[in-house]
Amino acid sequence: MATVKRVESRCTYPIECGRDMAYSCLIDLVRKMSSEKTPQVAIVTDKEVNGLHHTTFISELESRGIKPTVIVIDGRQSSKNFDVVMQVFERLMDISFSGDDLLVGWGGGSILDVTAFVASTFLGGLTYCLVPTTLMGMLESAEADTTYLNYMSHKDCVSVKCQPVAVIMDVDFLSTVPESFMKNGYAQIIRYAMLDQITLLNRLVNKADMFITIDECYLAKARIREIEPMAFEFGKEIKEAILQHFRFLRYSEGEALAFAVASMNPSEPLFRLYDMLGFPRKLEGVSKDSLLRRIMKELASYKDEIPVIRASGNGTIHKTIMTQAEALLFFSEKLDVICDDGGR
Repeated sequence: MATVKRVESRCTYPIECGRDMAYSCLIDLVRKMSSEKTPQVAIVTDKEVNGLHHTTFISELESRGIKPTVIVIDGRQSSKNFDVVMQVFERLMDISFSGDDLLVGWGGGSILDVTAFVASTFLGGLTYCLVPTTLMGMLESAEADTTYLNYMSHKDCVSVKCQPVAVIMDVDFLSTVPESFMKNGYAQIIRYAMLDQITLLNRLVNKADMFITIDECYLAKARIREIEPMAFEFGKEIKEAILQHFRFLRYSEGEALAFAVASMNPSEPLFRLYDMLGFPRKLEGVSKDSLLRRIMKELASYKDEIPVIRASGNGTIHKTIMTQAEALLFFSEKLDVICDDGGR
């Protein structure tokens, strides 16, 4: 039986969350768009999502008279680029897609980014909705007002403003997401807990219903945003340094964020949670000095007015302005928590 709840969000468009409801919500959206003729529906996805859920999503749409064009692309983070965007453009041109039709992004974060980029640029803008299938996509991409592409070896350096007509989050899709991808979402929940209320971690410890957990995360995000809009930069300096060094080849985005959060707020209960969720405690394959150089290089443009977010885990968020020397000492101490090499 379908369960649907509208998530409280800063967005002007609806974000629906529930179980066994993705196809029915999408059908309702298509019917609302219909005037003289039913719009075409094109769904951008990857082969994994399409293979796992075709019979419970695409086939359900077809049985109700909606026969979408399915555009399968590479869903890896490294493939979020102009080449993939052009592939989608070509398919849309082939089917004479227009501004009266509906584009759907169905998959993880990279699929959602590519879909939003295509919709924001093709023919001056298309109507589109997002159907995230990963926890990270449900927590982060649903509220994003900007979408990003990679260019050459540079991550997320091309951007455009975007706004879907709706986001449909069906937690049933999470049942087939590998744990390695679920960890990207777990790390975000851990960051929200450090910025808002540490008790949010209990939902991960107790493996609570993800439907309710997602709703609580959106409430936490609203409280965090009201206190300090920049708070979501918490841990970004260390996370980005790790990702840049390894280029996603050794540690995922979630693992890099988990390292960053642990370095900023280390505690034995947090590390026990990491053990339960499969997060590593210590970085391997990189020295503390290498990461510190990357961090300070990224912060160089701030000169002696570097904003750094710190959090206590009880809703207290501090934005501290540091000099270069203060930031160097601060991040050196934080990296000691996750680096074993003593700076070698």
